[in-house]
Amino acid sequence: LSSFYHVIKTDILLINEKDPILCRFSIGHNVVAAMAYLGFFVLFLIMIFTGFGLYADMSEWWLPDLFAWVPSALGGDFPTRLIHHITMWFIIFIIIVHIYLVFYHEWLEGRGEVSSMFSGYKFVCKDRVQEQMDLLDRIKDPDEG
Repeated sequence: LSSFYHVIKTDILLINEKDPILCRFSIGHNVVAAMAYLGFFVLFLIMIFTGFGLYADMSEWWLPDLFAWVPSALGGDFPTRLIHHITMWFIIFIIIVHIYLVFYHEWLEGRGEVSSMFSGYKFVCKDRVQEQMDLLDRIKDPDEG
């Protein structure tokens, strides 16, 4: 929970974290990104179910007919369309926030996410890794040093 709060604090609110334990950097995705991708997957499932549910009445194909139960389960075509529409706006919002955060981490922190999409490699500065390892050693054993 503290790492979740830390990511929200630094990425969304742009407040620097002074606590060295919370300033852990990750080479991969952080906690908020992992939860966002899970939420993104759920939103796409909602879009698929409601979309095929709305299309089932007009379709002569077998696949949308498998989702003909969705509008009746959600209270009719109008609530199904409303859920489909609101979910679309959530997806658009998440895409905008995602693009903002990718460029934020690329330019301001030099993490190399965008570069790794094109090259396939992600480089982390040796000095940064060594500094982080030294910091973790000091945190684990505060009596030394």
